Amino acid sequence: MSHTLVLRCGCVVYVSCDPRTLVAHTRVVERRGPACPVKNHQVGARLFLWEILPERVASATDEPNEIEWC
Repeated sequence: MSHTLVLRCGCVVYVSCDPRTLVAHTRVVERRGPACPVKNHQVGARLFLWEILPERVASATDEPNEIEWC
C-alpha cells in the first residue's frame, strides 16, 4: 500500500505502508518543491516521520514556559 503526500514546502513524498499494520515504513522525496527551503529534501532522500508532520501550533490551553508570580 503506498501514497504520495504533498508537504507544506511543495515537495512530494512517496510513503509506503505495511498492508497488514498500516504502519509507514518508507518515506522518500519524489519531487522537490520549487521554493523548498529545506536542504534535506533532495530527490531520493529518506525522511523520518517527524520531518513530514505539520508544525505544532500553540493553543490557548498550552502552559507558558515561565511561571508568572503575582
